[in-house]
Amino acid sequence: MRLSRTPKPVLLLLCLALLIIVPWIASDYFVMMCIRIMYFGMLTLSLCFLAGELGVVSLMQASFFGISGYFIAILQTRYDIPFPIPPLVGIGVAVLFAALTGLLVIRVRGIYFLMLTLVLGQLVWALASQWASVTRGDSGITDIYAPVIFGISTEKSKGAFYFFQLFFFCGVIYFLSALKRSPFGLMLRGVRDSESRMAMLGYPVSLLRYVAFIFAAFVAAMGGVFFAYFTGLINPHSVSLTTNVETLLSGILGGIQTLLGAVLGTAILKTLDLVLSGITQRYLLIMGVLFLITIMFAPRGAAGALKRLWDSLTSRTLGSGAPARGAAEEPFIKETK
Repeated sequence: MRLSRTPKPVLLLLCLALLIIVPWIASDYFVMMCIRIMYFGMLTLSLCFLAGELGVVSLMQASFFGISGYFIAILQTRYDIPFPIPPLVGIGVAVLFAALTGLLVIRVRGIYFLMLTLVLGQLVWALASQWASVTRGDSGITDIYAPVIFGISTEKSKGAFYFFQLFFFCGVIYFLSALKRSPFGLMLRGVRDSESRMAMLGYPVSLLRYVAFIFAAFVAAMGGVFFAYFTGLINPHSVSLTTNVETLLSGILGGIQTLLGAVLGTAILKTLDLVLSGITQRYLLIMGVLFLITIMFAPRGAAGALKRLWDSLTSRTLGSGAPARGAAEEPFIKETK
């Protein structure tokens, strides 16, 4: 007997129902943690989308994340422009920056892609740090306030902000999932597996890579909007190499080839960051060991490990002898050689 597939709509509805009732059943601290996971999760989703669909790793996603936040801060605190113009301008400028830099990064492959995105990301960080007359340097821009939506202040109510962000967070996940299932996503995976073959078949390989890069930048910029509104500040750390590396580690920990892995990895990393830092000053050492164990024993991350466990349990329950669907998949590191 073949293993029947789990009804995904039912699981999705259960997860959505659980997310909706969080503000009523959880403490304010837990709600704030969920908000933090969601806006950093969008940043990780942008990186995992590129890694999973194109097989490339970008170290400049935090640049788009920070650019949208900086423009919100500047337009709101300096020119007092009302919502929703600042976030729309911030996302638009971040996407425009991606369109310009994308003309460069789509020309390189492999390690050169990684290094070029690293250099471009560091240029944005240097600009944020040194253009003090606009960005206020290392001090950053403060006094950013969250908007009023339908007469409800998301600044004063964490529950209102949670639902405000949850709506867009779910929209981002739906958007990326639809892209992955669409013919566009299929073409991206074809480029990932064999770029030369896709080129010979007549597909516009460079254009596909370019559009995917812009889509990923859009998702990262969305996360930057909620980061600026929730924290009330934006500084060079938001666009730094540290933020990019933490995003990459979140993807590796959760499973860099999947959207679920991006969310799981962000949740695990940000939770451990807060919990371990309150227990010991050497929490970075513990997290480093955790990443080492993940790479050695679970190369597909937490999402891959959970999927193998679920397939194993359901196979035993239903008496199926069929192998797990994920068993034939290759680790990300092998796939991108």
